[in-house]
Amino acid sequence: MTGIWRVSLRQLAFWFENTKRSLPWREDPSPYRVWVSEIMLQQTRVATVIDYFDRFMKRFPTIEALAKASEDEVLLLWAGLGYYRRARHLHQASQEVVKSCRFPKNRKEWLKLPGVGEYTAGAILSIAYGRPEPLLDANVERVLARLRCVSRKQGEVLYRDRLWRLAKIFVEKAFAMKISPSCLNQALMELGASLCSVAQPKCLICPLNQICRSFQRGTQLDYPPKKAPKVWISVEETVHCVLREGKVLVHQRKSPQWRAGLWDFLLEKPSCTYLRHFAEVKTRHVVTRHKIQRVTHIWKLSKKASFSKRKDWQWMSLEDRTLPTGAAFQKSVAVILRALSS
Repeated sequence: MTGIWRVSLRQLAFWFENTKRSLPWREDPSPYRVWVSEIMLQQTRVATVIDYFDRFMKRFPTIEALAKASEDEVLLLWAGLGYYRRARHLHQASQEVVKSCRFPKNRKEWLKLPGVGEYTAGAILSIAYGRPEPLLDANVERVLARLRCVSRKQGEVLYRDRLWRLAKIFVEKAFAMKISPSCLNQALMELGASLCSVAQPKCLICPLNQICRSFQRGTQLDYPPKKAPKVWISVEETVHCVLREGKVLVHQRKSPQWRAGLWDFLLEKPSCTYLRHFAEVKTRHVVTRHKIQRVTHIWKLSKKASFSKRKDWQWMSLEDRTLPTGAAFQKSVAVILRALSS
């Protein structure tokens, strides 16, 4: 490694230690806390995750507490964060770890757990254990792609392979210089989240600008090279909101239904002659590659009405929800409450 590279890595470490954000999972980077934070941060903004992480840690301060909890309890703390498979996998994995009486010791063992991929394994091993293991998220990808002008011309597989090799070189070379893997990897992530932004990179004050090829060539905005346009899937849903005395009738979605485990409005109108159609509201919601348009029929049920309620149905307060619900449900409820108050 040349002198300029050594200087740049030391500048990166110095920059991170002096400008890093104060985040709750950095206060005590134990394997459990790092693991939970990294799962929450997948496809979710840091600002959104902070409050969820704090609430989750207050309710489940240890992996044993998480393992003992029911899936409903876990989903309730996750409600609104989206991508609920992450929560289910985290819960399942915590039970496996507790059963084995120890955390995984290496990347191979971590990758055996549900929901743990190459990035998460690298983050836990480097941040919590201080091991020179690479990681690659969207922020690190942007930094490395710009530093070395990494192209997609030879295909996605070779593109990703080269980025992983670069991430490995960075963390191992820094480790040899006695820069901790935790510092190096988090510095790369922080750099991508701040100075090396997508549209307006602040290259003149970047600690790595002396070794950045795209900066030297003036091609920063060409990297990372663009992917093929995302193909959106349109989804139309029709649900029924049955109201009585400030409460709504909900059912729990079952596997293999989408959003299994969460509570939602009824998929069918109950058979009852005392239902009065009050209104119809439309909401839109985006999840991964899905654009969801939801039509919610609002029905008011007479106090005197009686009908056959299924075992998987429950009455729940609209304003004091104690069951795990998804973002689509919560968005509909906000519109319904406005309609009822108008």
